[in-house]
Amino acid sequence: MPTATEIRPATGITLHTEGAVATLVLDLAQPKNSFRASDVQRLGALLEEALAASARCVVIQGAGAVFSAGWDIGSINPAADDPMAMIADVVGPFCRRLRELPVPTISAVTGPALGFGFGLALCCDLCFAEEGALFGSPFRHIGMVPDSGTHHVLLSRLGFPLAAELIYTGRLLSGTDAARLGLINRAVPRDALASEVAKAAQAIGTGPTQALRLSKEILLQGGDFDAMFAHEGRQLSQVFSTADLKEGISAFQQRRQAVFQGC
Repeated sequence: MPTATEIRPATGITLHTEGAVATLVLDLAQPKNSFRASDVQRLGALLEEALAASARCVVIQGAGAVFSAGWDIGSINPAADDPMAMIADVVGPFCRRLRELPVPTISAVTGPALGFGFGLALCCDLCFAEEGALFGSPFRHIGMVPDSGTHHVLLSRLGFPLAAELIYTGRLLSGTDAARLGLINRAVPRDALASEVAKAAQAIGTGPTQALRLSKEILLQGGDFDAMFAHEGRQLSQVFSTADLKEGISAFQQRRQAVFQGC
């Protein structure tokens, strides 16, 4: 089991583990936590470090009042940069890894989550935000196409008309509106966000980790009713070999609270 550790500086990103929960805090040198390629690579490395430390839930949050305003636009050179290489070699692999991480993930959003920051927040399994947070990809203002899986997220969660409107106009959604529309899980007052995220992360992190991983695989693969029904059967056959299932059944039979070890 992981134990509490000190937050360690790491090129503007810090990793803190406490019990079963690992928290990654963004405090980048660029304004409003704007990312460069090296920051994405470092964040990816810290995700792997969190897993190696046996984290059973990962939280990503910004330092202070900002999550991330996206990519550092000042570092872009349209004449020399290769966007396909950046997507194929840096952004794509990171977003895919975060989305498929074998433990539950939560983003905690204060302030802006825009562009790459928007994709980062919504590649996590759950997203909690302060009511006044700002979500969106206003790339149309600089003549760019949204990336980081933005089209998939908007289309799958909001439907074509609203997805198209947000992309075409660059309109941003508050945390309150994002939660109302089902884009994120929950919006709360800023002073309640930390406690809401901590409560959820603790509950998830002490849960039956392997069962949650298997359910996450079902959700990510998707499919029609029959396909997902069959996938459930395959995952159930795996979960029956876990220690946590045995503990859960024993606890139920003995009328006590289960103590899951994540295996």
